[in-house]
Amino acid sequence: MLSFSEVEELLPGYLSGELSGEDRTKVDEWRKESPENEALYRESLKAWEVVPLLHEMEQFNSFEALKKVNSRIYKNGFSKWLVNLQKVAAILLLPLLVYSGYLTMRNLSMKKLPEEQVMMQTITSRQGMVTKFSLADGTKVWLNSGSELQFPILFKGKRREVKLRGEAFFEVAKNEKQPFRVNAKELNIDVLGTSFNVISYDDEPQSEVILEKGKVSLFAEKGEIKKDLGTMLPGQRAVFKEESQEVKIEKAEVDKYISWRDGNLIFSDDPMEDVVRRLSRWFNVEIVVNDPEINSYIYTAKFRNETLEQVLKLLKLSAPIDYRIIESKALPDNEFTKQKIYLMKKKI
Repeated sequence: MLSFSEVEELLPGYLSGELSGEDRTKVDEWRKESPENEALYRESLKAWEVVPLLHEMEQFNSFEALKKVNSRIYKNGFSKWLVNLQKVAAILLLPLLVYSGYLTMRNLSMKKLPEEQVMMQTITSRQGMVTKFSLADGTKVWLNSGSELQFPILFKGKRREVKLRGEAFFEVAKNEKQPFRVNAKELNIDVLGTSFNVISYDDEPQSEVILEKGKVSLFAEKGEIKKDLGTMLPGQRAVFKEESQEVKIEKAEVDKYISWRDGNLIFSDDPMEDVVRRLSRWFNVEIVVNDPEINSYIYTAKFRNETLEQVLKLLKLSAPIDYRIIESKALPDNEFTKQKIYLMKKKI
């Protein structure tokens, strides 16, 4: 009799047709052992069939599509506006509806399985993309460029728990009997039903939480040591330093931190060091500051769909800064280096 972990190992090869001989027979026999096994196989088959569609959905850039349609409105006249809008709605909604339907069917079948057999899923948002989706409990998630969220297909037990790498905005469905927890490296955020933003990149020594609505509790967990870090109220930002295991909670301009969901970048009296970090992630480039004095400059601006070069030109106009762009280069393995931007003080 195959264990669940063995089934997980064999199913991809079975579904792709690459599995043969004794292993394929094992899966055939496992399917016949019980109706539950056959149901799990059929749901796995649905997941396998939807994978190509998910790849297409990840590559679809809704912001660019909307920009193209807006330009056509003016070219084609107002009479064709509704037709264009309907086409865009169909393009945007079809992958999401198919994916949501798949998750719904998946969740219904998973309710019949033992708790230890609940599968985990990981969604990654590609560079330059914002990915929006819903979890099994109705919680809505916006995943920023280059970020990753791991979560169970179905929430069971005393807590709904997810693991974040990068940046995400959560609108948590309220359930007092089953609190929601976000693991962000050593920082944990506990909520019942609320909306908040979390920033927690692997290559940064701190994690941040920005609370829009509701209330959250924070605690740090390192090995077996657990430390209570207090609670947050709407309009506050918490910055957790991993080295000191301390948190600083202060008032914040929430819109500035959550505007990325709608394709906006907002800076409001921000030091250039923070501006550079956010622009690097947003455009997936490496920005090198040649003069440390530049990091202390304060910057205020709002960007919507501007290209990297347009942003750099605006930086140059508003501060004594110049820049140089080094284009990406092809590597032997057909990968490309990141585009590199050098920021320097403007010569007088």
